[in-house]
Amino acid sequence: MTAVSLTRELLNGLLEELAMVIGAMIDANASVVTSAPAMGRQWVAEVRADGALEGALTLVLDYDGVVAITRQMTGIDGEIPTESLLDTLREVLAQAVGALALKPVARGGKLTVGDVVEKENLVPEGEWSAHAIAADNLPTPLSVMVWGSVSSPQSDAAASASAGVGSHVDSRIDVLLDIDLPLVVRFGQTELPLRQLTRLGPGSVIDLGRSPDDPVDVLVSNRVVARGEVVVVAGSYGIRILDVVSQRERVRSMEG
Repeated sequence: MTAVSLTRELLNGLLEELAMVIGAMIDANASVVTSAPAMGRQWVAEVRADGALEGALTLVLDYDGVVAITRQMTGIDGEIPTESLLDTLREVLAQAVGALALKPVARGGKLTVGDVVEKENLVPEGEWSAHAIAADNLPTPLSVMVWGSVSSPQSDAAASASAGVGSHVDSRIDVLLDIDLPLVVRFGQTELPLRQLTRLGPGSVIDLGRSPDDPVDVLVSNRVVARGEVVVVAGSYGIRILDVVSQRERVRSMEG
């Protein structure tokens, strides 16, 4: 899997876990929807990847969305202290990141949440996406912008090694497949005493002990690889294959 694909899966997984955690905290069904980015006051958090993964993901969450979630959780109607907003956000992120780390997409890597800082009108550079986590009892959806890059060095190295071995093996197989091998058709066989062999001459008849309808043997390196029947092709003898031995036996014939 490429770093781009892995990053996309991790970001999607993180958004889904955020929705589940927020839904549980506010006792509602929360879902991830596409949304325009929210400017103004924002909270910025970084999720670092270590171990089997390396890189980082950045999340920008709008200030008003965090206020709405905290208000729903605490029931506070008035102004909410900044520290309470930070506590809510840290708890949501910790639970979501912890759940994501247990998923197969995390590949056993260690995911940790860094400092959460307040920014204003932060616009990301490069490739990013904007979403929102909405629920029926949230008057203001939580806008989330995400971007980053995470890779799996061990998987990349294994894939590169595997690709290298595979291409080397393929090239060797291509060379082998171009080798010419002698193919022999055997109509039958028998044993003769030396005395009878010395008497052979034009007109002698040797009984091969086989019926004309019996299949003939096709041999490579003195090993039977197939059986067939004799046919005439454009005035010449040919063999129509009726049966072949296993692939393993055919490879052994070439090795012989």
